[in-house]
Amino acid sequence: MARSRTTFAKGKSANPAGRPRGKTGRAQFRAAMAPHLPAILEKLGEAAVAGDLQAIRIVSDKLYPNLRPTSDDVNIKAVGSPAERAEAIVDAMVSGRMTPEAAKTVIEVLGVQSRLIEQSEVIQRIEALEALCQPTEKP
Repeated sequence: MARSRTTFAKGKSANPAGRPRGKTGRAQFRAAMAPHLPAILEKLGEAAVAGDLQAIRIVSDKLYPNLRPTSDDVNIKAVGSPAERAEAIVDAMVSGRMTPEAAKTVIEVLGVQSRLIEQSEVIQRIEALEALCQPTEKP
């Protein structure tokens, strides 16, 4: 198929210099607002102190990170089959010794580990079968 005159050449940028730094809308807005920032922050603080819920939320969202559930190190006797290990983890979660997020992560890791073990066992079985199928050399 012949290329038309409006098609760009493959591998060649139509704008090799790219967009100049500081020319985006966000950069221009920041530059325009920079001189007014102290006054804006002062008004925001005053509104938050006066009880404006939106201002309070803006200030708290910027000053304090979102809280995430945490748990201390948990010592779990997770031995046996993958199902028994998962049951021990669920028991730790239900008893409050482990957060649901941590339990989910550990159970996912156990699932990956189980799949890796299964793959390793399948490879060993295939190799054993292939060794049995190899013709023996007769002298």
